[in-house]
Amino acid sequence: MKRITLIISTIFAVALFSALFTGCGNETVIINPEFDATDADYMIISKIERTDTATIVYASVYNLPNYWVYLSSKGKLRDRKGKTYKLLDCTGFQLDKEVFMPESGTVSFVLYFEPVDRNEKVVDYIDLDENNETITGIKLYEVKHTEPVRCLLKGEVIDRPQSNRLLLLKAGEDFRTAKVTYIPILDGKFEYTLHANFEEAYQLIFYDEARKAAWRPVFFIAESGTLEFTLNNENEWMHNTIKGGKHTEAYNAVMEALNEEMEPAYKTLNEKWQQLYNEKRYYTPEAGEIYKQLETLANDTTSKRYALYERISQLEKEGKMLSEEATALNKESEMIYQTVYVDKLLEYAKEHPDITGYTLLVENIRRGIEQKRRNRDVSPLLAVFHDVYEKKYPNHPYTSLIQSYVQAAAIQTGKPCPDVTARDVNTGKDVRLSELIKGKVALVHLWASWCGPCRNHGRQMIPVYEMYKDKGFTVVGIAREQKKEAMDMALEKDHYPWINLLELNDAHGIWTKFGIGNAGGGEFLVDDRGNLLAVNATPEEMKKILQELFD
Repeated sequence: MKRITLIISTIFAVALFSALFTGCGNETVIINPEFDATDADYMIISKIERTDTATIVYASVYNLPNYWVYLSSKGKLRDRKGKTYKLLDCTGFQLDKEVFMPESGTVSFVLYFEPVDRNEKVVDYIDLDENNETITGIKLYEVKHTEPVRCLLKGEVIDRPQSNRLLLLKAGEDFRTAKVTYIPILDGKFEYTLHANFEEAYQLIFYDEARKAAWRPVFFIAESGTLEFTLNNENEWMHNTIKGGKHTEAYNAVMEALNEEMEPAYKTLNEKWQQLYNEKRYYTPEAGEIYKQLETLANDTTSKRYALYERISQLEKEGKMLSEEATALNKESEMIYQTVYVDKLLEYAKEHPDITGYTLLVENIRRGIEQKRRNRDVSPLLAVFHDVYEKKYPNHPYTSLIQSYVQAAAIQTGKPCPDVTARDVNTGKDVRLSELIKGKVALVHLWASWCGPCRNHGRQMIPVYEMYKDKGFTVVGIAREQKKEAMDMALEKDHYPWINLLELNDAHGIWTKFGIGNAGGGEFLVDDRGNLLAVNATPEEMKKILQELFD
């Protein structure tokens, strides 16, 4: 369920509205107005009309079919000077009522606000119920883009009546934390112009798949020109096509050739894996028993379930999660990956030192470093990066990204803790982690409101913190969120007593710098000199370390 709050004033009679909003002169129309940021991820503004008597906002709300959306009766528009404008009417939606979405998952409506002053070019939509800004920096003019890359995305969506919009974000980013653009799907079609400073990889994700936490991203490389997408239903995703774009076509051709070459070997491996799994010989007896217990606790949110996950993580660290046969198959798989996939990829990247080659390189360096449990050797990939791409593309986002991956790969006990910057929720200012933990033994607790195990770790650390906080121990929590309100609600429930910082939309790349870009959180225990004492230790393990230091 999702609540979106809006405002309505009832001081005018309904009969007066038609007189106010028809026949207005001096009209300005803005199609798909741009904005700076939004908390209203269930709402898209498609058009704004400015007249002498009203500011008319055309919008749509989205949710899964049969889920409800609530539009309340409080909120306003606000300009840069702080002046506010009341909402005079709303048509097409029942306010102050839980309205269940139809099969399309979409309801469109119109909001009639007081006329915004003509000299004002930017407004915020604010939610007075929660006393926070919902959509900020809405442009009441057509933005003139100067970015060198102008990529038109045009697409057809086949046999997906439940799909009403797409999420657009950079490849490798997590839609739960990154800045996301929402693209409406209307009558099975979508169109959006992507403006960017660099040619680089992006992904499209169906909103309904994201809501179900089971999605298949549609990968492409942004470049000037038109990309035409044909996107099928969940069972036919392998037949999706993208036409146009030399880099996207080249990337897809390379991937197709690599997959064809690896398919026979992996088909045999998959059959062996499946046989082990069916015969319950894939996991060790202890891990298998834990997974059995987890199946019975699928909807459980207590510490018992999280404790089982922690035990699984511990078994994985100790190499005791998979059976000997499964471990042998994994080693065989990695050998094939290294000797076939990586070798061919390196050959292409050397012979084609362009954005296609660079995309292949950065994607596989990221996977190799973030998927630590596979113990992949990324040194050959990094050698090509240093020899070719780092020099050719010194200012490209990929270059700084790989440099962050390299730093993250060095994270281990005895090494310095990454020094990062995050927002202090009390002052609203950015602060450096090193300044907060200088001269202290500290736990850097990375977490997110949507990460149950992360929050459970935090709750378990509260008594440990209280025990040692007066002996030179501190905790700094950093929450990875799209909205500050999500962090606030989690803190109300969990009551973390230490310093809490906020990372909005991965603005500072903190998770990447700690080598956990694809995770909700992690635990990093640091000594008083700034070196790591433990990485992702359990609360019990950290307690033992602190006992040795302070007791």
